[in-house]
Amino acid sequence: MPKKHTHPCAIAATLNILGDRWSLLIIREAFYGATRFGEFLTNTGISRNLLTERLNQLVEDGVMEKIPFADRGTSYAYQLTEKGRALDTILMAMSDWGSCHVYGDGNEPVRMMDEATGGRVSGLLPVTSDGTPVSRDQIRLELGPGGDGRTRARLSRAKSHPFRTSEN
Repeated sequence: MPKKHTHPCAIAATLNILGDRWSLLIIREAFYGATRFGEFLTNTGISRNLLTERLNQLVEDGVMEKIPFADRGTSYAYQLTEKGRALDTILMAMSDWGSCHVYGDGNEPVRMMDEATGGRVSGLLPVTSDGTPVSRDQIRLELGPGGDGRTRARLSRAKSHPFRTSEN
């Protein structure tokens, strides 16, 4: 059963899990193949106590799982769960945004490339449930089953992009 949230907003609920730089950097390193505490420590620059805290929280939130690594059960590896692997589009979008708007063309620290064609991947776009691309101006937000009066009020105040609401 999903965790009950006090504020009906998917962005706020996501930020409760991923809302600090260290959690996102740990997840980034997991996507790069890191599994051991020392790898996360070295590759992120985080302090030991903060890394322990963040890894425990990511495990508790179901983003990562902790697996015994040594025969005696004193060493552990960490890996992304299905829930954690589903964060790939968030990290790709952040990487794409940073490459474009922070570093600029020709200065990107990492480029996303299509393995089949060798072409660059950029400008990640939303798609419908059947995979059809949708332009941002075609997206409409509407009150969902988990929304409440606060959500309804926010949607009624939202008048323009990046998303339209059903009340526009």
